[in-house]
Amino acid sequence: MTEQMIRAIEAALKRGLRVELLMDKDGTIKVQTVSRKKLNIVPTP
Repeated sequence: MTEQMIRAIEAALKRGLRVELLMDKDGTIKVQTVSRKKLNIVPTP
């Protein structure tokens, strides 16, 4: 990982974002943010 990538990850974490690291087939590392949202499930009558 490059220093630029590490700084970007740290900045995202400081903003409260979740970060995911993925490795491609060729061995390069991809970084992306992940968001989660609660689903509102309405009971059926």
